[in-house]
Order: sequence, then C-alpha cells, then structure tokens
Amino acid sequence: MAEENKEKSTDIDSMLIEDPEEITREELEAETNQIIANMQKSGNVWGLDYKGLDAVRLSMAGIAMTNGMYSRVPLVCKGDECPYAEQCILLPNGRAQVGGYCAWEIGQIQYRATRYAQDIDYDNASFTDRNLMSELIMLDVMLERCKALLAKDGTPVIDMAIGIDQDGNEVRQPAVSKAWEAYEKVSKKRDQTYQLLMLTRKDKKNSGQDDDTQSLTDTLRDVIDSSGISV
Repeated sequence: MAEENKEKSTDIDSMLIEDPEEITREELEAETNQIIANMQKSGNVWGLDYKGLDAVRLSMAGIAMTNGMYSRVPLVCKGDECPYAEQCILLPNGRAQVGGYCAWEIGQIQYRATRYAQDIDYDNASFTDRNLMSELIMLDVMLERCKALLAKDGTPVIDMAIGIDQDGNEVRQPAVSKAWEAYEKVSKKRDQTYQLLMLTRKDKKNSGQDDDTQSLTDTLRDVIDSSGISV
C-alpha cells in the first residue's frame, strides 16, 4: 500500500505540460487522478467534500485543455459591428462567420504558434516557457487589433475634445490617440516577453539608460507641444 501511494504521489511539476492537441483522454484522466491523489494525501487541506473534489477534477481538466499554445481565444465575429470591420479581409468576401470565432484571428494564432514553437523548441520547453509563449501569442493578437484601430484613425495624433468654452463651442486639441498608446504599451510588453524567452539579440544596457530613453508617445507629445498650436 505504501508503495502504491508513493507511485500516486509523483511530483506534480511534471503534470499538465503536454500539448492539449496531442494528449489522450486516458492521459488527461490519469493526470487529474494524480492531482486528486496528491490533494487527498495532504489531508484535503481545503476540506472539500466529494462534490468539491469533483469540481477540482473538472477545473484541472479545463486547465489542461486551455493551457497550450493554441489557448488564446479569438474574438467572436460581430460582422459589420466589429470594431475592426473596416480592416477585415473576410467580410468583403463573404467569408466571415458571424457568431463564430474570428477566422482571421484563429489564423494568426495558428501561424504564430507554429513559428514560436520552432523558436523555443516547444516539445522540450519548460512549463514556464510554454506559458510565456502562450502570453506572447496573445500580445501579438492584441498588437494586430491596435494596428487595425490605428489604420482606422489614419494617424497616431488626433484632435480630441477636451471641453466647452464660454460660448458653448467644443474645445479640441491635438493628442496622441488611445490606439497608439495601447500599441506602444503592448509592444513594450511583447518585447519584455521576447527577452524572457531570449528570442532576440541582447543589447548591452546599463542601469541608467532606461531613465534617458524617451518613448515614442512622449516624442509625439513633444512635437504637439512644439508646434505652437493653442486652444
């Protein structure tokens, strides 16, 4: 019996790292049973009854199936109501499936998953690296959404309403668009993820350089301020 319990209490670090596309039902059930066995061996520290343990079983199965490189859920297609409709290549050709997941984003996810898998040697990658890759795919998709909004604006600098003057006229002034700010933030986050995965050449940096680096958004604001435009 002791030997049997020892077998069931295998280190859980080795679990839930298989590609959900390849894992079999039997393997998934075995992993879930292994987690439950470890919980029970620890004395069921959360005090779960049989319904609670069953809920954990279901949750862990869901995690296993949504934690791989294909786990980034795309938008649901809203047809002409989609905020990115003007940049969609599927709508004009009658290929968009309204109500279903966006085929354009699914294509992006599949393409990036395949390419990144080659870069990080996905089959031999750690659980942490696989999670980072999943995050990277999501950031890439978010950047594409930002690009679509930027194309819709036509420029990173737009006239923005900031109030009403004494005569009731709308007061506007040039400002960096929210789409551009979002693009810059997501792009920076993606670059950080690249560095964590060591996917780019490392630049030599010293600790003081970041303080002297001006973001593109700050540069655009400086252009606006120096233009002499007043409101």
